[in-house]
Amino acid sequence: MDVLGFYPMWYVPTVGSAFTIAIIATIHVMASHTSVGASILLAYLATKAYRENQPQIYDYIRKYLLGLLIFSYVSGSITGPGIWFSATVANPRGISALIHNFVWVWAAEWVWFVAEVTLVYILFYTLGRIDQRSWLRLAWTFAIGSWATMYIIVGILSFMLSPGHEKWFTTGNILDAFYNKNYFPHLLERTSFMFALAGTVGLAIAGLMRKDISEKTYKEIVKTLSYWGMGGVVFGLVFFIWYISTLPNRSDVILENVVPMYLKLPIMAIILLVLAHFFLTAVRPTMARFWVAYPLYILIFFMGVYPEEKIRETLRKPYVAGEFMWVNQIVARDVPAKGIKSEVPLIDQKGLLKLNAFVPEGLKNITPQNQIMAGKTVAVLECSGCHNVTGSTGLRPFGQKFASMTDPNAIYSFLTSYLRDNHPPYMPKLVGTDEEIRALSAYIADMISKGGSVSAKIEVPASSSEAKK
Repeated sequence: MDVLGFYPMWYVPTVGSAFTIAIIATIHVMASHTSVGASILLAYLATKAYRENQPQIYDYIRKYLLGLLIFSYVSGSITGPGIWFSATVANPRGISALIHNFVWVWAAEWVWFVAEVTLVYILFYTLGRIDQRSWLRLAWTFAIGSWATMYIIVGILSFMLSPGHEKWFTTGNILDAFYNKNYFPHLLERTSFMFALAGTVGLAIAGLMRKDISEKTYKEIVKTLSYWGMGGVVFGLVFFIWYISTLPNRSDVILENVVPMYLKLPIMAIILLVLAHFFLTAVRPTMARFWVAYPLYILIFFMGVYPEEKIRETLRKPYVAGEFMWVNQIVARDVPAKGIKSEVPLIDQKGLLKLNAFVPEGLKNITPQNQIMAGKTVAVLECSGCHNVTGSTGLRPFGQKFASMTDPNAIYSFLTSYLRDNHPPYMPKLVGTDEEIRALSAYIADMISKGGSVSAKIEVPASSSEAKK
């Protein structure tokens, strides 16, 4: 029997596997972007301290480096592997596709990351123990290494959205994938906003140290942080406009018609709030307070980074990699340069249940006895990457999407007309045999008739197992 290269499915009821990855990833983005912005900011401050002979600035740098070690490099080093682990079990084929295309790029990123982590410890423990000129060289090396990790990872993230052109599909060249249409605006946008993150943290630390350094040094540090922060926000918005102009057509449709306003408004609000905070501290440095800057940093997590990352992930739908693999891990189009062929025709012909080696034998052949459970299996395999397919709460729940629909025939008509024959640009085509789609319709009708929530467990009816024997 033919089988495709699927892996076991990790289904997280209610919240979904994607949300699990998102929480880990958002914490990692906060930590990594803060550290990259801070590395460049601290190198600049160290240059200022060296040239102007202001040793008290080094006291501030030491405190900031300690904060980076405690937060960014502890939480970042935990959540980085956490992303790998959760993404690998949630979407192993997507990760495999990215690794096969970017294996040496990722290897380079890890080299820079190891250098970055090593250097931050060296910087902290050698500050004041070696000559200032040597330490300054280490600081700029640390800054370059930190930014290099972002330079590399953005190419992979941009490719996940879209290669941006057809060239890569025929050449398979890693540079055609890396330097895609979306790459430079994406890189510059993230680089700019990371200064706002680093500046906000810097103001919180400055507020804590106000009594430990001279008034003159304190004001200079606060003004520097404020100007860098304002510049980061303003330039970030400019590059964001450029970024939007490079989105593929389907992403424009998603941004305008699918992304809810409750995700857009918090981002607009936090940008204005952060910009106002930097303006006030630039005009009156004495207004820099820990109890203002630190809560603002926490708000950036909830109102800025999390909504932004969620929107970015939504914009690449229905794909998980390079516009050739859907989020449900089905290869949707040919990539001649890589020898990859679309799996859609084969699945439509033979059925997803039969082609997935991890579907129980008792569900591969649909019967009246196992139809409901076979339909649930189809729902988990095709839809659970974006939906809670067993309940009425959480991630785009089936219980709400199909509320009050208890007629299998009506559901079947909807699924075939809306998702198979004319699917929206942000959703994969509903693939599989007609029999599988009818089983999915029967499962949805059964779930709604039971109140919109059922157990996530998939069981093979005894009659199906016995019939197989």
